Amino acid sequence: MSTDLIEEFHTLLSGEKIDHYQVFDQLRQGLPIFYSEPMDGWVVSRWNDVSRVLKSNEEFEPMEAGAGSSGIYGRTILHMTGEEHRKKSAILAKRLRNPRKLNGEISTLVKLIVKSCGDKLKWAPHSVDIKQEFTSIIPLEVIGDLMAMQEATAFPNWYHNIVAASVSNVTGDPEIHRRGMKAREELFEWLDPAIEKKKQCPTQDLFSDLCSIEFESEMLTEEEIKSFCAFLLSAGIETTDRALVNLFRELIRHPSEWKKLQNDKSLIPSAIAEILRFRAPVQGAVRKTINNADFYGEYIPEGAKIMCLLGSANHDPEVFENPNEFRVDRYASNQRAQFTPAGDNRAFGGGSHFCTGSLVAKLEMEEALKYALNNFSSIEFADEIPEMKGFYLRSPENLKVNLTPASHLR
Repeated sequence: MSTDLIEEFHTLLSGEKIDHYQVFDQLRQGLPIFYSEPMDGWVVSRWNDVSRVLKSNEEFEPMEAGAGSSGIYGRTILHMTGEEHRKKSAILAKRLRNPRKLNGEISTLVKLIVKSCGDKLKWAPHSVDIKQEFTSIIPLEVIGDLMAMQEATAFPNWYHNIVAASVSNVTGDPEIHRRGMKAREELFEWLDPAIEKKKQCPTQDLFSDLCSIEFESEMLTEEEIKSFCAFLLSAGIETTDRALVNLFRELIRHPSEWKKLQNDKSLIPSAIAEILRFRAPVQGAVRKTINNADFYGEYIPEGAKIMCLLGSANHDPEVFENPNEFRVDRYASNQRAQFTPAGDNRAFGGGSHFCTGSLVAKLEMEEALKYALNNFSSIEFADEIPEMKGFYLRSPENLKVNLTPASHLR
């Protein structure tokens, strides 16, 4: 039985049309930890085990290289630990988690970009692919503006290829890795003169922060600056795009939930947290063991890779009531916590490596959803319900819809 279940899990890696969450349910119940040969690592699926791996810095640490790692970016805060991680992640947090900036200039920027993108969308009877025309453009332009690198947003293929060669390349496909390395080299070459210019003439933006800010006498090296830029320009775009398109897909599939939001927009943050739980755009996180680790009497050797199935953890019935239901009011009483390490939602990871950009992603998604609720009375699929694609990064490739304008716009 366990062999059959492991093989069924491996079919997920190939992209076959199998219900991921049904497989995850079976793993949590009967095989909470197992070794995967294609991934060359161990897999955990229960919320408690995933949380332990992500939070216990004494037992587990980031994996810097190898299939399924984020090493394609170069060395970033994803790979740092202890004091080095604390100091260098603070350089990003000064802007990305600063309440004054989030509620001020960043909020203003996001609203302008969302309105600009939204106002260009075609109304019914014309259909529009809101992934191509809305959800993918918003995070691209937001990151470009935050870093004052608008010209770099003209090269989305760089970022797609880098992301594809990162954590989602769980089996280490050499061609995917080659394309990712080529894209990274081109991006790094483009960044060299831009970094020199920023060091000489810093401005008020995230790119300048990376190039010039000291935190407790720590600065980023030039190689780290390029790696941080590659990470921000790639992961910061791809994940928010996928989360947004998943959100709209589920709201169309669940019109009663759309109606709840129309009647009570205070539920918007809860809806954002719920889609990140229900259909997480990032389905896994990789760590490695520092020493031998014991799971249910199974001893994982020192230096072994462990894949945490975030999507499975977020559907664990031991933690979430009726986890396979999409409910926009699930987090109505504790919305704010879900975008911090204190939340039970594992979409942003956990522990000291909790996603630094979670509050910016939350803001982008809130404003995009708010725009849709204010401007469209309904959103319907223009074609059949689009399939979810991908194992590690998961969303539809397209989302063609018909948008009916709100009555005040007709």
